[in-house]
Amino acid sequence: MSGYADPDRPEQRLSDAERDEAVGHLASAQAEGRLTPAEFEQRSSAARSAVTWADLAPLFADLPPVAPGSPDLAPPPPGPSPAYAGLPSSTTTGWDASAPPPSRRRSRALGGRVGDTVMALSPFVALLLFFGFGFWVPGGFAWSWLWFFLIPITGIIVYGGGSATERDR
Repeated sequence: MSGYADPDRPEQRLSDAERDEAVGHLASAQAEGRLTPAEFEQRSSAARSAVTWADLAPLFADLPPVAPGSPDLAPPPPGPSPAYAGLPSSTTTGWDASAPPPSRRRSRALGGRVGDTVMALSPFVALLLFFGFGFWVPGGFAWSWLWFFLIPITGIIVYGGGSATERDR
């Protein structure tokens, strides 16, 4: 293959891997400053929906020649593959290798959602106790504001210090 802009067999269909490779070359061009983010988004979207090599040619016509299969690729940004184009994507634009996959992100709160729910309800419980003691206990409003200390205390209990290895992460 002589390159994306001048393919040897323009009528030949592309594979998913070849589309991803083309998007990776576009990402490299953006990293070099040859494409603006808007141009990159437009061209990468067109590359992901390309069917033949001829569909890729206009996307690379104004860029320096790149031979398909060259090793100096930037990783392609996340996005739906053409087979999944109709499904909603949970990824954002851009590529972040340091972010753990969603399956490994967990809250440290008392087993996750239970602790999150307890923390979310603590201001409402404090408010109910404030008004409850304020109205029903003689002179209660003088001291019922102390119930609002339940909010940070709940946060300390739920999200606590954790072990030293968890804090170092």
